[in-house]
Amino acid sequence: MEQLSNLVVSEGELGNIARVLGRLTLDTAASHVLLLDKSGQLIAAQGQMGQRDLIALGALLAGAFSSSRHVAEILGETDFRHILQQGLHESISTSLIGEQWLLVVVFDKQTHIGLVKVLARKAADELERVLERVRAGGGRAKEQVINVQFRNSVENTIDLLFQD
Repeated sequence: MEQLSNLVVSEGELGNIARVLGRLTLDTAASHVLLLDKSGQLIAAQGQMGQRDLIALGALLAGAFSSSRHVAEILGETDFRHILQQGLHESISTSLIGEQWLLVVVFDKQTHIGLVKVLARKAADELERVLERVRAGGGRAKEQVINVQFRNSVENTIDLLFQD
């Protein structure tokens, strides 16, 4: 299964992703909303930037989510598609989108958990449609990028061969 990080996301679809994440951030008063692939690679983020190491946070949350799926197997559950981690001051909601992306919402104790779950589910549905379009169109976009890179490489090699 191809990870999103191996796909080319068009500027338009990146705008769609940012719009969905931005709306979720505002509606939940979240400090951070992250879109990750299952390996933990950060695809997009909204919220208070520069305050935390979002790349490390994404990797750790992906690992925790993977662990919870194995716990589900041991318990005889078919799957855990959502996990909630509650802290004294902040909580984290992580939801599976499709089978290869994660939506993470970091929110404080002032925000109701039920609101986060409902709005995150709505956002996940929207993001799943966007990400499926990205995957479907990714082959064409990747070919265009590769063709440009290959053409530039050939031109540079020819220039090196025939320079004075």
